[in-house]
Amino acid sequence: MDTVKERIETIIQEETAPYTQYIRQPIVGYASVQDPLYAEMSQRIGNPQLLPTDLLIGAQTVVVFFLPHSLQVIQALRAGKNIVQAWSDNYLMLNDLLDHIAKILQVKLRAEFGIMSAMEPPTNNYNDIELTAKWPHKTSAVIAGIGTFGLNRLLITKSGCAGRLNSLIIDKKLEPSARPKSSYCLYYKTGQCFFCAQHCPSGAITKVGWNRFRCNAYLDGKNVRDTEQGCGICSSGPCAARGF
Repeated sequence: MDTVKERIETIIQEETAPYTQYIRQPIVGYASVQDPLYAEMSQRIGNPQLLPTDLLIGAQTVVVFFLPHSLQVIQALRAGKNIVQAWSDNYLMLNDLLDHIAKILQVKLRAEFGIMSAMEPPTNNYNDIELTAKWPHKTSAVIAGIGTFGLNRLLITKSGCAGRLNSLIIDKKLEPSARPKSSYCLYYKTGQCFFCAQHCPSGAITKVGWNRFRCNAYLDGKNVRDTEQGCGICSSGPCAARGF
């Protein structure tokens, strides 16, 4: 393995080691900033997307890391009729952990290898009106081979879609990760699973796609009433803990 890659993955392992009761094995992938998919994403997603070079002069590689929720958190989510506190707490904790990991990587990669980097927050980095992000981490995760998009518009990895992710742009060229040869989503793979759409409390998911405005309106109303933040029902189905 490349020395820089090995160091990146060691740092991620070290920083996540105290949290093994909350997460499973991290997944790390690498995307080349020259990948043609970056240039296509604005059209595919439907709104202007930043390129890695917009965030970092001399950008070469995007490092993406995904932290899957523990099986205990997934089981708690499945057992609850609505959002459970365990999932909400894990969601918020992982956002903080992902931000911390990216900042540690920035410091150590610069100190040890002279690598410059740039990052965006792992969450709340979207336009409040259009509800779209100019740097969606999921886009880089797909390009980096970590997973594929599901009908629920979540990233589905080999360890499922229940988890959180972040990315770091660096000016060091690293070998890109291979992408999956087929979708990890059962609906796209076989047409037989419709769990996320059937259980979405807002009706935001259909065979046509995901309505971000309907989803957000539901969350805005729910979060006023509940101490639990967010939702997670669409990430509690068969693909919660593994891809297909």
